[in-house]
Amino acid sequence: MEFIVKTLLFLHVSFGFTSLVLFWLPVFLKKGGKGHIITGKLYVIAMWVVVTTAALLSIKNVVIGKYFMAAFLGFIALITANPLWYGMAILRKNAQENKTFQITHTIIDGLMSLIGLLFVVWGIYLKGEGNAVLLLIFGGLGCTVIPSFIKKVRSPYQAEDRIKGHMVGLLTSGIAAYSAFFVFGGYTWMQQILPGMWQVLPWVAPGVVGGVGITLGVKYFRKKGMIAAKA
Repeated sequence: MEFIVKTLLFLHVSFGFTSLVLFWLPVFLKKGGKGHIITGKLYVIAMWVVVTTAALLSIKNVVIGKYFMAAFLGFIALITANPLWYGMAILRKNAQENKTFQITHTIIDGLMSLIGLLFVVWGIYLKGEGNAVLLLIFGGLGCTVIPSFIKKVRSPYQAEDRIKGHMVGLLTSGIAAYSAFFVFGGYTWMQQILPGMWQVLPWVAPGVVGGVGITLGVKYFRKKGMIAAKA
C-alpha cells in the first residue's frame, strides 16, 4: 500500500510540474500549427495523469480518515477535469449536438455547483477558523458554474463557438492547476514570504489573472475572425 501511495505521489508531482511548464507552450505557439497541437496534446495527457492520481489519492485519504483532504483534493480534481474534458471534447465535429456530450456536460456542471455550495456553507460554518478560507475560495469557484447549469436544465442545450470553448476550457484547466500548486506545493514557502491574510493572494491570483487573460484572448481572436462574433 505504501509503495502504491508513493508511486501515485511521484506521478502526481512530476506530471503536475510538467503540465505547469507545458501549459505555456500552446498558449504562445501559432494556433492550429503543428507545435501548438503537439504541445497541447502533451499538456492534456499530463493533466489527465494529474487529475487521475489526485482522484486516487483522494480515495486513499477517505480510507485513512482524512476526510477534509479527501473532499478538497477530490473537488480540485473535478474542477480541473471539467474544463480539461470540455476544452478537448468540444473540438470534435458536431460534438455539441451529441446527447451524451450534452448530458455529461450538464451532470459535471451540476456536481460542481452542488459541491461548491456545500463548500461555501462549510466555510461559513467554520467562521473563519481552520480551512474556512480555502473552502470559501474554492467553493466560490464551483459556484461560478451555477448559472450555466441552470440554463442547461431549463432550456435546450445552446452550442458554443468551438474555438472559444476549446480556448476557455484549456485555459481554465491551467488556472485550476496553478491554483492547486499554490495551495499544496507552494503553501510552505508562501507562509514564509507573505504575512497573515496575504497568504491567500497566491490562491486567488491565478483565477484573477487567468480570467483577465481569457477575456482579452477571446476579444483578440474574435477580432481576428477565429472566434465567431457575438450574435
